[in-house]
Amino acid sequence: MEFERRNKISPMRLANVSGDATARVRLALLLTAIVLVVEVVGGLWAHSLALLSDAGHIVTDLVVLGLSTFALAQVQRPASARRTFGYQRVGILVALVNALLLAAVVVGIVVEAIRRLQHPGVVHAGIMAAAAVVGLVISLVIARSLQPMQADLTVRSALMHVWGDAWASGGIIVAGLLIAFTGWLTIDPLLSLAIAALIAWSAWRVVAAAINILLESTPTDLRTEVVVAAVKRVPGVNDLHDLHIWSLGAQTRAMSAHLLIDDQRVAQAQDILAEVREVLAHEFEIEHTTIQFESLVCRPGDVFCVQPDGHPHLDDAHDRMTRRAAG
Repeated sequence: MEFERRNKISPMRLANVSGDATARVRLALLLTAIVLVVEVVGGLWAHSLALLSDAGHIVTDLVVLGLSTFALAQVQRPASARRTFGYQRVGILVALVNALLLAAVVVGIVVEAIRRLQHPGVVHAGIMAAAAVVGLVISLVIARSLQPMQADLTVRSALMHVWGDAWASGGIIVAGLLIAFTGWLTIDPLLSLAIAALIAWSAWRVVAAAINILLESTPTDLRTEVVVAAVKRVPGVNDLHDLHIWSLGAQTRAMSAHLLIDDQRVAQAQDILAEVREVLAHEFEIEHTTIQFESLVCRPGDVFCVQPDGHPHLDDAHDRMTRRAAG
């Protein structure tokens, strides 16, 4: 009983946003459909490319939010014998699809904006601004709803779309006022190009975050030297090497490492393991850990070393198994 009490770990739990996020994303999907209708009708009525460009962006928002709802549901599915890590990376794949859709929208907006610059058309500024006001208000409501859930990359990618809509609507309102008071029609396609640049930047940020996870890069907010120093402060840990830290999904982190400790009983080593896992969970939000104990160091001072072929203690193990097989 005392052994269990000493080694019981109470790690810090990462926010489980998927359940609440799914309901909020569904609400965002409904509200976004309303914005789309308003901006398509307003854009056609006002002959505004900026408004229609934003409506094109909103079409992808509907796809994005639909895919995000699907991804959040998949993330909650339990692991299986085939997919032992579960379905956490479904959301990452959806985020990449979202970014590709955004890239296609950017190309379409740029092509039409160039055409409008060459052949400006009449724009009804009042209708243009009024439709944009409706879009701005709804986008802000959606953003406020999703903001607390942005730790999840799937939600964050959807939120990028929503903030893009909000900024675009704000710009369209300003453009409508400028056209109404100055008659400067060129502002409409110019604003469309600015919206395209904003969308492209948002897409790139989502792609960069998704690629980092798929490449199993160390999370950007973690510094390996800080993790190493924290682990080595645990009594009984002499060194750490063959270190790998990566993200399983947008919210779950994993780590594997070899710890150099003194040759000792299993019960003593278990105490060290419990303290190391406690440090990793509470200080770095790393809860999925695979730690191997060693009493021989790989290469002193090399945190990222990988045991090469012919490592002495591996050769010893191979010799012992060969002798047992020979009888």
